[in-house]
Amino acid sequence: MANNDASIKHSVRAEKTRKFAGGSRALPALPALTPRGVLAHAGRDRMRTLVFVAFSWCALAMSTGIAGCKSVSERPLTDTEGRTFSARCERSGACKFTQTSGARREGAKSAQALLQTGRLVGICDVEPSQAPGAPSDCRALVCQADADCPPGHGLKDGQCLNALCSDPAQPLNSSDSVMLCLAGAGLGRDQPRQVERFALGLNCGSPCKVPAPCRQP
Repeated sequence: MANNDASIKHSVRAEKTRKFAGGSRALPALPALTPRGVLAHAGRDRMRTLVFVAFSWCALAMSTGIAGCKSVSERPLTDTEGRTFSARCERSGACKFTQTSGARREGAKSAQALLQTGRLVGICDVEPSQAPGAPSDCRALVCQADADCPPGHGLKDGQCLNALCSDPAQPLNSSDSVMLCLAGAGLGRDQPRQVERFALGLNCGSPCKVPAPCRQP
């Protein structure tokens, strides 16, 4: 009986030939499939199926706008001066802006960039391709929901606290205080009221406490 089994396995492993018009071509022998081999083969097929399904889901999500696979999002942002911007933001917090309404800054500072050195998130008027300078060129972003705030820390949205885009894990600092004291003072920093408010916000003490005449966080 054992000799018969060995003969059968040997015949399965033998090379086979297939005839073509120009002659015959030898095909490599196919290994005999054991129960363990069948399971391993099925497992590889299942893994390939799962990878394909996952890839297809992400492709569908990105094409239909479903959140979860998207790393870039678009949202409107509003500052304390009533300006609105269309922002295209990565989850890292980097954004590109297009102003859609409100007063426009005159002069060289025609572009915008985000500032977050403390608790609040502000939008600053800057020269194109430049980083924010003094916080007097920045105004705090206002909100009604988390989706109104730029994302950060790899999250889909920022955080809206007391109608301001904020990071509650960070302490208040003088930049936050300056932006809150300049809220509603208009664009720029050269008007007498703006100069006064800037000085007021800059001296918020340590730890920083926003002066009473200014908007509170």
